[in-house]
Amino acid sequence: MKMRDLEAKSGVGRETIRFYIREGLLPEPERAARNVATYGEAHVARLKQIKKLQEERFLPLDVIRRVLDGDTGGLPPSVAPFPELGPLVAERLGVAASEAPVPLATLVDGEPGTAADIATFRKLGVIRVVRHGGAECLPRLDARIVTLWREARRAGYPHADFPPEQIETYATPAAEMAAVEVSRFYDRLAGRVGQSEAADMAQSAIEILNTLFATLRIKAILDEVAKRSPIRVRRKR
Repeated sequence: MKMRDLEAKSGVGRETIRFYIREGLLPEPERAARNVATYGEAHVARLKQIKKLQEERFLPLDVIRRVLDGDTGGLPPSVAPFPELGPLVAERLGVAASEAPVPLATLVDGEPGTAADIATFRKLGVIRVVRHGGAECLPRLDARIVTLWREARRAGYPHADFPPEQIETYATPAAEMAAVEVSRFYDRLAGRVGQSEAADMAQSAIEILNTLFATLRIKAILDEVAKRSPIRVRRKR
């Protein structure tokens, strides 16, 4: 099957699938040619296992890899030391699953470009559509992603060739960073702190590191702009 078929069967976006392959969680596909990859039912089953371990047991990727490979030696009795960490942190950050999702009709109303954004983001696995009260909706955090992208479009980015597919520029490194951060968090804190304390620490870390990443990005962008500028600003002595 092709990548789009694997996405449809597994419910996992292609960028996440590629990340799992790079990290060794998913076997390489068969390749008849350099740009032709074929996936099998084993890939579907493996992806569903990964999703189940993430969603039901909140396991970090390094532990998931060991579980899938049958290497459970040395794992703690409960490989999910903070079983409620996800909901606790989401609640502290104001994006709890209990918050009512946002109807697609509300997001798209008067914004024809938003419908295309949502379709593309959904295809790439960046957001997911849920049903609530008989209507198609987006979870609050996913709706925020769509809203922010719309604000970027209003700022004039379409004139700079900024199609919705460009979200992969941000979604891919975000997923990769999250995998590393969560893995380290579990490895270093499991068995050392309680769940409530872990949730407090996770919330603080997310908020601080979000600001740190934004600052690093601003600095990197200004450095790149400076490289392309023929005018060098002289510093005052």
